Amino acid sequence: MTRLGPRKGISILAGLAATLAVALAGLPATATAPTPTTSAAKAADDMAPASIVQSVAVPGGPCGDPVLGTTCRAYFPDLTRDPHGDADDLLMVYRWSSAHSQQPSQLRMMRSRDGGATWQQATPFIVADFEDYDYRDPSITTLSSGRVLLSYFVADGQTGAFVQTQVKRRDADNAAFSAPVQVFSSTMPRPINSAKIAELDNGQLLIPLYGTPNGSSTHASIVVASVDGGVTWDGRVTGRQKTIASSPAVNYQEPAITEIEPGHVRAIIRTASTSGASTAGVQTDSYDNTYMTTWTAPTSLGVAMHGPEVEFIPGTNLVPTLWSQPNASTSPTNRPTVIALRRTNVLWADTPKHMLYNPGSNWDSGYPGTAAIGTTRLVTVVYDTDRNAAIALRYNTTDVD
Repeated sequence: MTRLGPRKGISILAGLAATLAVALAGLPATATAPTPTTSAAKAADDMAPASIVQSVAVPGGPCGDPVLGTTCRAYFPDLTRDPHGDADDLLMVYRWSSAHSQQPSQLRMMRSRDGGATWQQATPFIVADFEDYDYRDPSITTLSSGRVLLSYFVADGQTGAFVQTQVKRRDADNAAFSAPVQVFSSTMPRPINSAKIAELDNGQLLIPLYGTPNGSSTHASIVVASVDGGVTWDGRVTGRQKTIASSPAVNYQEPAITEIEPGHVRAIIRTASTSGASTAGVQTDSYDNTYMTTWTAPTSLGVAMHGPEVEFIPGTNLVPTLWSQPNASTSPTNRPTVIALRRTNVLWADTPKHMLYNPGSNWDSGYPGTAAIGTTRLVTVVYDTDRNAAIALRYNTTDVD
């Protein structure tokens, strides 16, 4: 982990400013590729079983640095296609740490050259690393230009206090990512990102964010636009930020967005009551390139969601929507990952919901990241602290249709 010498009470803001100048250095030894195993996901309630193939993408193990702890595991993995590989080459990012929160961490990157069956360390391997800070909820996006964008938020490694959201970019294979740039909001002092940046048909980029606006006591969800390919993200500029959901009685958190046809942008958002209890996720849409002015009123999807994800598979009318289903107060302590393979012309209520992964005995699991391979195959990665691993799930769209 990057060292700055003895701790001298450096402020959070000063410490973060220093991160902009930190160079990534050193690659740990490559891990042995895991052996795939086959399993069938269990059905729950009205969810049909889904046949999937599992493999351990990242096993837990020694942290590699005492600042991170002793035994680490992969949290919050996300996927994108590798722009410098073949059709089934993928990149995965994840948080490497010994605890779910309030613990320093690194962001690391892996590469698969066989559609998610096996994984090896990418170059660079460590993509965010700075002593005393916790890098959380990484998301990775490949643009049509081949540029790869990495987004995440940063928290204090001891207190868990939020610091800022950052974006890095890279344009060449095996190249280091750029220095991080801060994402600014015109209404939120500390906007948080937990889902992929969306590339729109008109060339603009949108990053979904949530946080507490000035003068509010609940979380709102917003989008901030970049018009320079992800180099800058400044919602303080007129016309670069839009609130998509807010309420004094509801927390709108962890928004995920995608463009499902030119000009039509969809958001899926986790919600919680003012007490913090999970409530049903919602959908809101913007049409005709009005995402900076008009969004529909949030509509309940009827099921509580953590870490929702929504994607569009180009060349199809399929919009995979995934989430982690939180515990009910009377249920076993697990958090299964669920998918609804929605069509653009089919209502949510008429779309089957399939369980992709059931951790069985531990609530700390899920937060899916998904990439399409062609028009018929999907790969989803989740984490499971009970298994001490990040798990890759490979399946056909017909398995969850």
